[in-house]
Amino acid sequence: MYSWALITGDAADSVDARQLRQALGAFPTGVCLVTTVTADGKREGMTINSFASVSLDPPLILWSIRDDARSADAFLGAQSFNLAVLAAHQRDLALHFARPAPDKFKAHAEDFELAPNGCPRLQGAVASFDCSVYSRHAEGDHTILLGRVERFTRTDAAPLLFHSGQMGSLWDLASTLAKPA
Repeated sequence: MYSWALITGDAADSVDARQLRQALGAFPTGVCLVTTVTADGKREGMTINSFASVSLDPPLILWSIRDDARSADAFLGAQSFNLAVLAAHQRDLALHFARPAPDKFKAHAEDFELAPNGCPRLQGAVASFDCSVYSRHAEGDHTILLGRVERFTRTDAAPLLFHSGQMGSLWDLASTLAKPA
């Protein structure tokens, strides 16, 4: 059974944010970790699920960051970033990087290496993309960052997924998926 929500006029006045978030959460996504380093050498990292491929020629990917995120200034001011598609076994790491902390890398130093672009690169990810910032686009309460892929890696590991507020492997999340009528 469907429950319709009509959006009219000023979206900020007419949208129930909780209901919209639930509707958007019905789309299963991968879970990623994006990292960068500031001009003064501070490493920043955050868990995201807003990753998408854009183009093969030139090789471009995108992700978005909420403008009021704690690390927004670091990512919006950066010239490069690394994006790692997390493996199913990296759920605890995803949760760790989703929470605020002064130095998120300290507890997981052995999981990272330094990429040629100067950003921390997660080892053991399903895929990893070293990117230079290609462009930024402010839209709503987020900024979309397009990255030009300079290097990438890929493995055959099972990915970590996010669906309806839950994170896990495809098998872990199978019970949360809607069953056909």
